[in-house]
Amino acid sequence: MFYKTLSVSILSVVLIVAGAVYAAEKRHAEAHVHGVAEIDIVVEGKRVIVEFRTPTEGLMGFEHEARTDAERKKRDAAMKIINDRFNELVVLDKKNGCTWRTIKARIVRGENHDTQDKQRGADNRKQIGEHSEVQATHTFECERSPVGTKVVFGISKIFPNIHEIKVQVLSEAKQSGVTIKKDKGEVEL
Repeated sequence: MFYKTLSVSILSVVLIVAGAVYAAEKRHAEAHVHGVAEIDIVVEGKRVIVEFRTPTEGLMGFEHEARTDAERKKRDAAMKIINDRFNELVVLDKKNGCTWRTIKARIVRGENHDTQDKQRGADNRKQIGEHSEVQATHTFECERSPVGTKVVFGISKIFPNIHEIKVQVLSEAKQSGVTIKKDKGEVEL
């Protein structure tokens, strides 16, 4: 009964966090730091939910809407990695037998860096100071509970412009946060 209650409690927290993330999407796209990614990890039983957010500049080299073929290729390549190779960015312990899938990955556009851009006209806003970020949610289904195991990261290895990862973990065992610099370090679930 205790574990069922705990599971329902964690699921409630996941839903609250998901609602808060949804409500804050525009805010995140407006207020972000280049070179920094944010990752929220929630563990419920044998399931791990990972939310990933970072400015597109660190993944693609720009934040504006892709305008050229070269920019579209950079955008598509970065999104392909986020969708198809996420298990290389956030690496769970292999002994847990986890498989993953993408629930949602998208680019969210926000307001301009400089409010004075609004006074300069819409064409200028498109060229100066657009904010955008990648937001992705992935789930890992594991054969055994990953609680107590370590997660390591390969984000800076694949996206060298991302030098810092702010990680928050919520599991049945603990709640913690850590800052990972250049993929050096780990977090315990």
